[in-house]
Amino acid sequence: MHTSPSSRPGLRAGPAAAPVPRGGSTPPDSRGGRRVETYAHRGSSGMAPENTAAAFARAIAEGADYVETDVQLSADGELVIIHDVTLARTTDARRVFADRPPWNVHDFTLAELKKLDAGGWYAAEFSGQHILTLDELLDLLGDRVGLNLELKSPAVNPGLAQAVVARLRRRRDWIAPGARPRPLIVGSFDEQALREVHTRLPDVPVSLISYDVPASGRLADLAGWIFSVNPDIRRLRPEDAARVTEAGMALVPWTVDSPELWRWALDLGVDGMITNYPSALTDLLHGRAPVRGAAGVVIEDIRHRSPGDGAGEHAVLRNVSDQPVDVGSWYLRNQASDRIVVGDGHVIPPGGLLRVHTGPGTDGATAFWNSTHGDSAGLHRADGAIVDLYAYVIRAGGDTEKGRRPRRRPPLDPLVS
Repeated sequence: MHTSPSSRPGLRAGPAAAPVPRGGSTPPDSRGGRRVETYAHRGSSGMAPENTAAAFARAIAEGADYVETDVQLSADGELVIIHDVTLARTTDARRVFADRPPWNVHDFTLAELKKLDAGGWYAAEFSGQHILTLDELLDLLGDRVGLNLELKSPAVNPGLAQAVVARLRRRRDWIAPGARPRPLIVGSFDEQALREVHTRLPDVPVSLISYDVPASGRLADLAGWIFSVNPDIRRLRPEDAARVTEAGMALVPWTVDSPELWRWALDLGVDGMITNYPSALTDLLHGRAPVRGAAGVVIEDIRHRSPGDGAGEHAVLRNVSDQPVDVGSWYLRNQASDRIVVGDGHVIPPGGLLRVHTGPGTDGATAFWNSTHGDSAGLHRADGAIVDLYAYVIRAGGDTEKGRRPRRRPPLDPLVS
């Protein structure tokens, strides 16, 4: 079933009109006659710097049904689009305002935030991207795509829910029932903030973001007013997915970044998926060949840092073609969009393996691959094209699964490097 919010948020509704996605036709039903929707996580953040105009424009071009993004308050009360409560990771605030650590978003005015480069950290070609205001985002998206707007950290952004409600009331084209091909959805980890939005804007569907699916008793309470539940895919269990569906709410997990996990989530009956790679997910939902070994190389394994791991943290690439492949200047990105570049001069022979060791991350930390719950990895050619997508999940007790399929790690020798 296509899950568009009805006049009674929290309940499933019938099919709604949808813009024609990339490929020129409405996506086929993905499982059992229902339509599964693609949510671009902070825009197309696997291909462009998160929460920037470049990432949002790319998500629209790639056929996303929704863009998912985050809103906070500046020091002077302006609504701005950024994920972290600090500016340090995704802007050049450390350089521009060197004397103002810890660079919390709410400590800077909009005029000061507009001085920052929000794209150069990701890649030089995106230098000059800036932090957007909510109004700028709404203008950019128009009626081309839906919006899933997260109220980010209301505890450190007091008054955020009220400010968003006030702004949306001035943008009636975004909240009037039936006015848009795809509606605005407001989400948050903070249930109280969602209740404020729902009370003041009852026609706007709201989504509860969580790590784990709430217990059955709480789900029953939420079902009367929550449209969707957005759990962490790494912690989602089949029985939890079934409970959400049975409660009558949509299930839209985050952040789902590999074909194996996409297929696993589809089998659970999800209604949508939040992903850093909306183009690849849309391809899979349309029945087109998913990314896997484009240019002859796949991500064979990721060895995240763990106690007793003497080999150190690294990714392993395998050449699955019958020709040598030059992977010089190719790079890997984790789910947080940190980047590891493969050094020049590396050629993987047919069937050969290459170990790519972790280096310092964007913020100077040495950890790169998540060793708590799991992570995903995108392998890109030097020109940015996706070569492969990979994900692993760390279960209780430290067992690692790729795409939810238990497997033993392959032997790593012989390695090219």
